[in-house]
Amino acid sequence: MKRIAFITILISGILLINACKKAETDPVIDFSQTVAPAVTAPADGADIVLTQDMEEEMITFTWSEVEYSVQADLQLPTYSLEVDFSEGDFTDATELVNTTETSMSMTYAAMNNELIKMGLVPGTKTPMKLRVMAHLKSFDDGKVISASITHSAEVNFSATTYEASTIEYPKLWVPGEYQGWAPDQAPFIQSFESDGIYTGYIYFPADAATFEFKFTSQPNWDGPNYGMGANAGELDTDGGAANLSVPGPGGYMVTVNTNDLTWTYELQTWGIIGEFNGWSAQVNMDWDADNRYLTLTYDVPAADNNRFKFRANDNWDINLGAIDPPDGKTLSYGGADIPVESGSHTFILNLNTKAPTYELIQN
Repeated sequence: MKRIAFITILISGILLINACKKAETDPVIDFSQTVAPAVTAPADGADIVLTQDMEEEMITFTWSEVEYSVQADLQLPTYSLEVDFSEGDFTDATELVNTTETSMSMTYAAMNNELIKMGLVPGTKTPMKLRVMAHLKSFDDGKVISASITHSAEVNFSATTYEASTIEYPKLWVPGEYQGWAPDQAPFIQSFESDGIYTGYIYFPADAATFEFKFTSQPNWDGPNYGMGANAGELDTDGGAANLSVPGPGGYMVTVNTNDLTWTYELQTWGIIGEFNGWSAQVNMDWDADNRYLTLTYDVPAADNNRFKFRANDNWDINLGAIDPPDGKTLSYGGADIPVESGSHTFILNLNTKAPTYELIQN
């Protein structure tokens, strides 16, 4: 019995000594001694002019490594490259990359795309700034127990963008039974502010056997996809979640919020209404699946001061008119009446753009 007690005491002593040694040798970071990263390219005051004839050219951003008081055995820090307007405070900055590297490159076209989404006017020199954020987290049993965030000094630059034929926004694809459950061929909705909120007009044909579908983050099933959550209007990223559905055929304005995993839909049947029919009832439009817009060919009768608007569901709760001042293509909800001449016209309404747009073609 004494021998067993002696061995137990000896083992406990060894464990205590090892624990003390580990406590003495584990690295302890003094975050007050952190040396922030520094942007090395572009230089402060750089003038970046993006042009369409150089859209495949590359622009490279570089920065130095963040330095901590203890460098050995640390998890690699991650870096976020952020861009904001010169008067901004980075609260609504655009993140160009999140990486463990100390550089990143993108094409002029991709850079132009990001800046246009921020609201830069093509052809206008705009004062901007950027910085690099360094993030380091410590974990214990999978839980974050400490985190350090430090950022570089701001670098000022100016940017001139060009008018691109298309702008790429983050997408969610909408595959379902109505189109063969093929994400790569499915229509999509877009996040026009790159903020996790996606909107778009999705049309379900009357000949579909069911009106079930899911949202996918890629044009395939490899990334996260979104199915039915526990309650109505909620989403679930579990791959085995049940399919979503709408009540029946027709066009739906769909909104998805991936931040809080919610979604909504509203049936919207669009048409035109105007002076030419006494503003009495809308003439409904048809869905063009190839071009993903609504269209109608209509012989506009002669009328004094002939004007029209687009209207949904044959009431005035949802209607679209011209912006102020009008530009002949952009619409706003509740906007002004749009002039139209008599004769045969093709009306086109696109609800899958950042702001609704229209085209009026005289036949």
